[in-house]
Amino acid sequence: MKYALFVFAALLFFTSNNSALAQRDQLQQQIFTEKISHDFPTVWKAIHKLLGELNIQIESEKKSNENAENLYKGNIRTEYYVFTSGEDTTYDVLERYGVTPTVRGGAWLTGRVQYKIILKENADNTTDMKLTADLSGYEGHVTKAVQFWNSNGVLEKELIARILKKVEQVAKEE
Repeated sequence: MKYALFVFAALLFFTSNNSALAQRDQLQQQIFTEKISHDFPTVWKAIHKLLGELNIQIESEKKSNENAENLYKGNIRTEYYVFTSGEDTTYDVLERYGVTPTVRGGAWLTGRVQYKIILKENADNTTDMKLTADLSGYEGHVTKAVQFWNSNGVLEKELIARILKKVEQVAKEE
C-alpha cells in the first residue's frame, strides 16, 4: 500500500512538473502598436502593396467608416505564409523567431507565420496600427502535425519597419 501511494505521489509530481516546464518555455502573445502619421487610406493602400510584394496572401479583410465620426477602421488577416522549409535548416530559423514546442527527436519541416493587423483612423489624420503574429510549423518525425506557438517579436518589428517605409513611399506617390 505504501509503495502504491509513493508511486501515485511520484507520478503526480512528475506530470505536474512537466506541464509547468512546458508552460515556462512559452512566450506570451505580443501586440505591437504603432501610431502612423498618415491617413487611413494611405496606410491601407501601403499595407496591401507591401503584402503583395512579399507574396503574402490576404485571408480576410474588413474596412468600414460607419461610425459617428466617419473615421475608418479596418482589419487584415493574412494567410499562413511559409517562410522556411527543409529539414536541415528549419529548426535554426524557427528558433530566431520564437520558442518552438519541445518535441523530443522531432524534425521541423516548415515554418510559417500569420499576421493580424488592426487599423483605426484618428481625428488628427493619423492611423493607429496593432500587429500580432502567430507562428506554426510542421513537425514531420514524431507528431507528424502542425504545432503552434507565439512569436518573440522579431517578425513583427521587421514588418512594422517595412510598413512604415512603404507608407512613406505611397504618400510621396499621391
